[in-house]
Amino acid sequence: MENIGLINDEKVSEPSEFLWGMKDLDRTKYEVRFINAPRFGKRTGIRRFTWFFEVAFAKYTRIGLPLDIYLKYRKDLLWADEIVCTYDQVSVGILFWRLCGALKGKKIHAIVMSFSERIKYFEHIQPLRWFVSALLRQANSILTLSEVASDTLALKFKLDRKKIYTWYFGIDTSFWVQERHDVIYNIMSIGNDMNRDFATLIGALRYDEKAVFITNKHVEYDQEKKYITILSGISNAEVRTCYSQSTIVVIPSFPLQTESSGLSCVLQALACGRPVIVSDAPPFRELFEDEIHCLFYTPGSVEDLRKKIDLLKNNEDLAKKIAIQGHKLVLERYTCKVMSDQLNYILKLS
Repeated sequence: MENIGLINDEKVSEPSEFLWGMKDLDRTKYEVRFINAPRFGKRTGIRRFTWFFEVAFAKYTRIGLPLDIYLKYRKDLLWADEIVCTYDQVSVGILFWRLCGALKGKKIHAIVMSFSERIKYFEHIQPLRWFVSALLRQANSILTLSEVASDTLALKFKLDRKKIYTWYFGIDTSFWVQERHDVIYNIMSIGNDMNRDFATLIGALRYDEKAVFITNKHVEYDQEKKYITILSGISNAEVRTCYSQSTIVVIPSFPLQTESSGLSCVLQALACGRPVIVSDAPPFRELFEDEIHCLFYTPGSVEDLRKKIDLLKNNEDLAKKIAIQGHKLVLERYTCKVMSDQLNYILKLS
């Protein structure tokens, strides 16, 4: 993301999935600019006065509210006819200003990945629930990653279901490819979000299994009983290499109903030809078939996860089958190009 312009010009080899298909839009129809707003920094300008409100909002919703994003990037935002907000926090940060009367002539498309799940933290705080609903209603369209998230979002926040589109995520399959490397790790796991459940995976690991965790999160384990390598701050190319150096990829999450936590990692691993075990959740059931494209395990269950790891270790035919079928599925349905085609359709409709 620090090289957005260079990615767009194909001058650096980086995955483009988090440009959300906009890299592949028809440039004879669209002129595209990207804004990469920093997540951290000193409280300057309006944030010196709004930070306490932002902190309170984040505390109860588990989602940030960057109110200064409009002021920092006002010139680019006013230039645009269509504004695609690529995360929940960016969406509400921009929609707040629409609510206040700004950006009235623009079409705002809000990607909302987490509010349908995290409403459980503030569902009974009526003023906050009303405020989030009022913000989301300002969007010309709301884009989610699954039908179950779309339905829940409309129900919980009393939104017009016709304005909510399910937009399946896709990855850059020209970057995430299988490489030839010697296998080093029995298990690989990756992720930084608040839903990642490394503790269950650690509990399921045997003492003789080598695992690699790629994460910035603090991971606690008994170093005398578990062979775990922790990597952080590595490049995307190094992550790609780790996929190919691992026999199985496990993406463990806490129990979820509507949030697609770890989806990008699952798709990356499948694109790299790895068999994947992922915690069972309704959004993933929309995308993958159990024992066809991946294996599902019961979230939080050490016993079930161990069972699924043993199943792949002891059944090479099954492991090969889901690796091949999962790889084929990603190439057919979940690529940046497919995501771009879906975005183009949504832009025409809204």
